[in-house]
Amino acid sequence: MKNRNTRALKLTSLWLVGFHFLTVVVHSVAHEVLSVKASPAQLAFIIPVIIFAPVVSGFMLLKFERAGAWLLAASMLGSFAFGLYYHFVADTIDHVAHVAGLQPAFWSSVFRLTAYLLAASEVAAVVAAAMLLAAGRSQTLEHHAARTDF
Repeated sequence: MKNRNTRALKLTSLWLVGFHFLTVVVHSVAHEVLSVKASPAQLAFIIPVIIFAPVVSGFMLLKFERAGAWLLAASMLGSFAFGLYYHFVADTIDHVAHVAGLQPAFWSSVFRLTAYLLAASEVAAVVAAAMLLAAGRSQTLEHHAARTDF
């Protein structure tokens, strides 16, 4: 049963990585169309942490489950903090309330929708990664408890 739960968590995590990546692509297009440009310092965070690290974690989950889960949790937590600050807290052009007034209206709506979808997928991925780590930890403890060759 636990093996099946771990497999389901891994598949959920991989699905979230894919969903997050596609949402980042659409959100990036909205940024470009609306001329909401990221600064070089922001790009120095966005490219490795928000774009690459979750994808790398997905590949790592296949062979190195714990390391992949740790990278997934860290990258999605970082992504969530970044998006929360720039899309919902800071008074910048990147704030969803400011983007609401930009034209074309369709891309303004896409920007706002994808900002919310990114936040939701990042929280879900952190939870899935934490559950995967907890499941792996309990399996390791059970394995050690079952050993009789002390």
